[in-house]
Amino acid sequence: MAHTLPRTRHIRAAITLSVATITAQPALAQVAPLEPSGRFSVYPSRAAQTPPMGWNPWNAFRTDVDEAKVRASAQALVTTGLAAKGYTYVNIDDGWALKRLPDGRLRIRDSMFPSSKTGSDTGSFLPFTGFLHGLGLKAGLYTDIGRDTCAQRWDADSSNLPEGTVAERQVGSFGHAEQDMRTMFADWKFDYVKIDACGVADYTPVDPPVTSGNYQAFAPMIVRGDIPKSDPRAVEALYATLGEAAHRFGGDAATLSICAWGEALSPIWGHVRGNLWRTSPDVEFTWKSMLGNFDSVVDGALYAGPGHWNDPDMLAVGHGDFDVHHLTEARSHVTMWAIAAAPLLLGFDLRNAPPALLDLVGNTEMIAIDQDAAGNQGVPYRDGDAMTVVRTLSGTGQRAVALLNRGAQPVTARVTWAQLGFAPGSSATVRDVWAKADREPATDTITATLPAHGSVLLRVAGRPADPSTTFLDEMPARVNIAADGLTPETALAMGKFPARIANAPDGTPLVAAGKAFTHGIGLFANSRIELRAGGDFRRFVAIPVVLGSKRSVRFRVYADRKLVREVSVTPAQAPQPIDANVAGANIVELVAVAASGGTGRPPMIGWGNAALRR
Repeated sequence: MAHTLPRTRHIRAAITLSVATITAQPALAQVAPLEPSGRFSVYPSRAAQTPPMGWNPWNAFRTDVDEAKVRASAQALVTTGLAAKGYTYVNIDDGWALKRLPDGRLRIRDSMFPSSKTGSDTGSFLPFTGFLHGLGLKAGLYTDIGRDTCAQRWDADSSNLPEGTVAERQVGSFGHAEQDMRTMFADWKFDYVKIDACGVADYTPVDPPVTSGNYQAFAPMIVRGDIPKSDPRAVEALYATLGEAAHRFGGDAATLSICAWGEALSPIWGHVRGNLWRTSPDVEFTWKSMLGNFDSVVDGALYAGPGHWNDPDMLAVGHGDFDVHHLTEARSHVTMWAIAAAPLLLGFDLRNAPPALLDLVGNTEMIAIDQDAAGNQGVPYRDGDAMTVVRTLSGTGQRAVALLNRGAQPVTARVTWAQLGFAPGSSATVRDVWAKADREPATDTITATLPAHGSVLLRVAGRPADPSTTFLDEMPARVNIAADGLTPETALAMGKFPARIANAPDGTPLVAAGKAFTHGIGLFANSRIELRAGGDFRRFVAIPVVLGSKRSVRFRVYADRKLVREVSVTPAQAPQPIDANVAGANIVELVAVAASGGTGRPPMIGWGNAALRR
């Protein structure tokens, strides 16, 4: 169904929260954000240590889903071997809730899930989750942070919408966070909950569901595409409250998916509130939409890692531009999700799936890249329609490389040894993941001619240029942007990350004395970066720079909260390298504080060639 605004029904994500770190009413602003924490303060969780993999019925069936279809699809995950390869989550989406009873409990639509008929007035999902668990799978469910859900707004002609009075149709979790999470995790034994956000965006007094008298108005906390008119703090607080309750009743193995579509600064705070968070509107079944969703994560490597992932939405494989008749596009789609360490949630009908699609999503070498334990998201290099993305994998000198043709004409794409961090003139082995074949060893450059929308996914093993030095952009999963210097009032436009690899926040290169740095982190002053050093390194080195400002900035390096180096930098002075002793430190922190004066955003700064040395 066409919508004036993006379809928000199948916007998915996950979140698992620690009671010790989340308060009932958290805010975006942190207490003394520039003071060293001595912690790697991402979302603490045992869940989703690699990106979640599984299946969701929405793209295949929307609300026209029933238990027979879901059970058959779950069984297909097992019989096709996909479950054994990691596709273990089976997540019910919107449409399952019939109504909310006067005491706040949710009643299951038993016409959709007949096994839920247990004699109680609510029904129970225990027979269903027990079936999935018996297959060795995990079970996921859906809710919304508002009073009402996305299907109630955007699938208004569906026959599977909540019924009853205005109050009874309010099946979202607003005002019922603890009650709903207890029911879903403790009583029904779900493992994963996706939390949508249409309820706080799409029920304004002028929206049709409200003007019809069928739904209660909700003052919007999210105004789509407009951060200044939205209320990011309130949205974050609702997710934090739900997440804290999920942790209480599901433990730290519970997975929670934040689904605010990149709105309300969710890609910036998602890493402290959940296991995965949507960075974009719903992926449509077109090449253009897929590229847009990929672009929503491609510069966000510093915000993702084990237990906390950028989520560009479910795979559109099996539909539209990515069906069995468009395997080139489908392969490129999966390639870019894998190189970005994105969740792999299938959305096509598995009951009679074409073997070519099953082979595509079941490629074990692709899956190994997506699921690599180091958790580093790939780093992009752009050259017109040719895009190169390099991902550091576990193991010395191990890299994954995606070469993509974004356009409709053939292009030549390449990756260089400088981008891979390999010693010039050295030889590297090259494995073509889709061809499942080794290529000839390469030296200095790997080149590929790509057809329209084509891609290559490679696994490359080579000799590091300096085995004793690891640049921070080679291990972004060990980096946490604890404070980025901005507020909701000074935030960048939607889809822009304040901290970037090898670039300033505005996308320009990191430059000092006319020379661009190949490596480094660019962000704003009044920021703090946490590095999970883990006692593995002796020195931290960098060249601090101030970009496009007359204000001086003090750069500080802490090792387990102890100040070990401090320099003051002005834009006019020659670069002053930092070499700090961080021997044995578990957490290294980088703080940049701007001199007083000025309004608006703080100066842009850079930690040029930032690296840890053994």
